[in-house]
Amino acid sequence: MKALSGFQRVIDAILRWFCIVLFAALVVLVVYQVVIRSFGGGNAWTEAMARIIFIWQGIIGAAYVIGENDDVAIDFLVRKFPAVVVKFFEVLAHSIVGFFAVWIMILGGWELASSAFDQTVELLPFSQGQIYMILPLSGVLITIYCILHIIKAVTSEVKIVADEDIDLAAIQEEGI
Repeated sequence: MKALSGFQRVIDAILRWFCIVLFAALVVLVVYQVVIRSFGGGNAWTEAMARIIFIWQGIIGAAYVIGENDDVAIDFLVRKFPAVVVKFFEVLAHSIVGFFAVWIMILGGWELASSAFDQTVELLPFSQGQIYMILPLSGVLITIYCILHIIKAVTSEVKIVADEDIDLAAIQEEGI
Protein backbone atom coordinates (compact mmCIF):
# COMPACT_ATOMS: atom_id res chain seq x y z
CA MET A 1 0.00 0.00 0.00
CA LYS A 2 2.95 2.32 0.65
CA ALA A 3 4.16 1.80 -2.91
CA LEU A 4 0.75 2.81 -4.29
CA SER A 5 0.58 5.95 -2.16
CA GLY A 6 4.14 6.84 -3.17
CA PHE A 7 3.21 6.33 -6.82
CA GLN A 8 0.18 8.57 -6.36
CA ARG A 9 2.28 11.27 -4.69
CA VAL A 10 4.67 11.27 -7.67
CA ILE A 11 1.80 11.61 -10.17
CA ASP A 12 0.25 14.34 -7.99
CA ALA A 13 3.50 16.30 -7.91
CA ILE A 14 3.99 16.03 -11.66
CA LEU A 15 0.42 17.15 -12.39
CA ARG A 16 0.58 19.94 -9.83
CA TRP A 17 3.74 21.37 -11.39
CA PHE A 18 2.40 20.87 -14.90
CA CYS A 19 -0.70 22.89 -13.98
CA ILE A 20 1.46 25.58 -12.38
CA VAL A 21 3.59 25.85 -15.52
CA LEU A 22 0.50 25.97 -17.73
CA PHE A 23 -1.03 28.70 -15.57
CA ALA A 24 2.18 30.74 -15.61
CA ALA A 25 2.37 30.41 -19.40
CA LEU A 26 -1.25 31.46 -19.67
CA VAL A 27 -0.65 34.55 -17.54
CA VAL A 28 2.45 35.49 -19.54
CA LEU A 29 0.61 35.09 -22.86
CA VAL A 30 -2.40 37.13 -21.76
CA VAL A 31 -0.27 39.91 -20.26
CA TYR A 32 1.81 39.94 -23.44
CA GLN A 33 -1.39 40.26 -25.50
CA VAL A 34 -2.62 43.18 -23.43
CA VAL A 35 0.69 45.02 -23.52
CA ILE A 36 1.20 44.55 -27.26
CA ARG A 37 -2.39 45.58 -28.06
CA SER A 38 -2.05 48.72 -25.98
CA PHE A 39 0.81 49.79 -28.27
CA GLY A 40 -1.27 49.19 -31.36
CA GLY A 41 0.25 45.86 -32.32
CA GLY A 42 -0.83 42.33 -31.79
CA ASN A 43 0.05 38.73 -32.33
CA ALA A 44 -2.83 36.47 -33.27
CA TRP A 45 -0.94 33.33 -32.28
CA THR A 46 -0.95 34.32 -28.61
CA GLU A 47 -4.74 34.22 -28.46
CA ALA A 48 -4.86 30.75 -30.03
CA MET A 49 -2.12 29.47 -27.74
CA ALA A 50 -3.75 30.95 -24.63
CA ARG A 51 -7.01 29.21 -25.54
CA ILE A 52 -5.26 25.85 -25.94
CA ILE A 53 -3.36 26.25 -22.66
CA PHE A 54 -6.57 27.19 -20.85
CA ILE A 55 -8.32 24.06 -22.11
CA TRP A 56 -5.35 21.84 -21.32
CA GLN A 57 -5.14 23.22 -17.80
CA GLY A 58 -8.83 22.56 -17.23
CA ILE A 59 -8.59 18.96 -18.42
CA ILE A 60 -5.36 18.14 -16.59
CA GLY A 61 -6.64 20.03 -13.55
CA ALA A 62 -9.72 17.81 -13.53
CA ALA A 63 -7.49 14.73 -13.43
CA TYR A 64 -5.49 16.27 -10.57
CA VAL A 65 -8.65 17.09 -8.59
CA ILE A 66 -9.93 13.54 -9.04
CA GLY A 67 -6.56 12.28 -7.85
CA GLU A 68 -6.77 14.42 -4.74
CA ASN A 69 -10.31 13.08 -4.20
CA ASP A 70 -11.54 16.67 -4.03
CA ASP A 71 -14.09 16.31 -6.78
CA VAL A 72 -17.69 17.12 -6.03
CA ALA A 73 -19.22 14.35 -3.95
CA ILE A 74 -22.29 14.67 -1.84
CA ASP A 75 -21.70 11.82 0.54
CA PHE A 76 -23.45 13.26 3.59
CA LEU A 77 -26.27 10.70 3.42
CA VAL A 78 -24.07 7.81 2.31
CA ARG A 79 -21.76 8.24 5.31
CA LYS A 80 -24.68 7.46 7.62
CA PHE A 81 -24.97 3.90 6.30
CA PRO A 82 -22.99 0.91 7.60
CA ALA A 83 -19.36 0.63 6.52
CA VAL A 84 -20.07 -2.06 3.90
CA VAL A 85 -22.63 0.14 2.15
CA VAL A 86 -20.31 3.16 2.26
CA LYS A 87 -17.51 1.09 0.70
CA PHE A 88 -19.91 -0.18 -1.97
CA PHE A 89 -20.93 3.36 -2.94
CA GLU A 90 -17.32 4.57 -2.96
CA VAL A 91 -16.30 1.72 -5.25
CA LEU A 92 -19.38 2.32 -7.42
CA ALA A 93 -18.69 6.04 -7.75
CA HIS A 94 -15.03 5.54 -8.66
CA SER A 95 -15.98 2.74 -11.07
CA ILE A 96 -18.44 5.01 -12.88
CA VAL A 97 -15.85 7.79 -13.18
CA GLY A 98 -13.23 5.26 -14.34
CA PHE A 99 -15.64 3.81 -16.91
CA PHE A 100 -16.30 7.32 -18.25
CA ALA A 101 -12.57 8.00 -18.42
CA VAL A 102 -11.88 4.79 -20.34
CA TRP A 103 -14.83 4.89 -22.71
CA ILE A 104 -15.17 8.60 -23.46
CA MET A 105 -11.79 10.13 -22.74
CA ILE A 106 -9.35 7.37 -23.71
CA LEU A 107 -11.19 5.57 -26.52
CA GLY A 108 -13.17 8.55 -27.81
CA GLY A 109 -10.28 10.96 -27.30
CA TRP A 110 -7.90 8.64 -29.14
CA GLU A 111 -10.33 8.33 -32.04
CA LEU A 112 -10.76 12.10 -32.15
CA ALA A 113 -7.01 12.77 -31.96
CA SER A 114 -6.08 10.16 -34.55
CA SER A 115 -8.65 11.54 -37.00
CA ALA A 116 -7.30 15.08 -36.60
CA PHE A 117 -3.55 14.58 -36.98
CA ASP A 118 -3.66 15.84 -40.56
CA GLN A 119 -5.52 19.05 -39.62
CA THR A 120 -3.29 21.99 -38.87
CA VAL A 121 -3.97 24.65 -36.28
CA GLU A 122 -4.02 28.11 -37.74
CA LEU A 123 -1.18 30.32 -36.52
CA LEU A 124 0.52 27.51 -34.58
CA PRO A 125 2.95 24.78 -35.61
CA PHE A 126 0.77 21.99 -34.18
CA SER A 127 -1.82 19.65 -35.60
CA GLN A 128 -5.26 19.34 -34.06
CA GLY A 129 -4.45 15.72 -33.24
CA GLN A 130 -1.50 16.75 -31.10
CA ILE A 131 -3.71 19.14 -29.18
CA TYR A 132 -6.49 16.56 -28.76
CA MET A 133 -4.03 14.02 -27.29
CA ILE A 134 -4.66 15.66 -23.94
CA LEU A 135 -7.99 13.81 -23.77
CA PRO A 136 -6.63 10.25 -23.78
CA LEU A 137 -3.70 11.31 -21.59
CA SER A 138 -6.03 12.79 -19.02
CA GLY A 139 -8.30 9.75 -19.32
CA VAL A 140 -5.38 7.46 -18.48
CA LEU A 141 -4.54 9.60 -15.45
CA ILE A 142 -8.15 9.60 -14.24
CA THR A 143 -8.36 5.82 -14.73
CA ILE A 144 -5.17 5.32 -12.71
CA TYR A 145 -6.53 7.54 -9.95
CA CYS A 146 -9.87 5.68 -9.94
CA ILE A 147 -8.09 2.34 -9.60
CA LEU A 148 -5.99 3.72 -6.73
CA HIS A 149 -9.12 5.10 -5.02
CA ILE A 150 -10.94 1.77 -5.41
CA ILE A 151 -8.00 -0.08 -3.88
CA LYS A 152 -7.91 2.42 -1.03
CA ALA A 153 -11.68 2.18 -0.50
CA VAL A 154 -11.57 -1.61 -0.32
CA THR A 155 -8.52 -1.87 1.94
CA SER A 156 -9.09 0.99 4.38
CA GLU A 157 -11.47 1.55 7.23
CA VAL A 158 -14.58 3.66 6.70
CA LYS A 159 -15.33 6.49 9.08
CA ILE A 160 -19.03 6.60 9.88
CA VAL A 161 -20.24 10.13 10.57
CA ALA A 162 -22.52 10.60 13.54
CA ASP A 163 -24.81 13.62 13.73
CA GLU A 164 -22.82 15.13 16.57
CA ASP A 165 -19.58 14.84 14.53
CA ILE A 166 -20.81 17.25 11.87
CA ASP A 167 -19.36 20.74 12.23
CA LEU A 168 -22.09 23.01 10.87
CA ALA A 169 -19.98 26.13 11.33
CA ALA A 170 -17.29 24.74 9.04
CA ILE A 171 -19.88 23.77 6.44
CA GLN A 172 -21.45 27.22 6.51
CA GLU A 173 -18.01 28.81 6.32
CA GLU A 174 -17.33 26.92 3.08
CA GLY A 175 -20.53 28.33 1.64
CA ILE A 176 -22.39 25.04 1.44
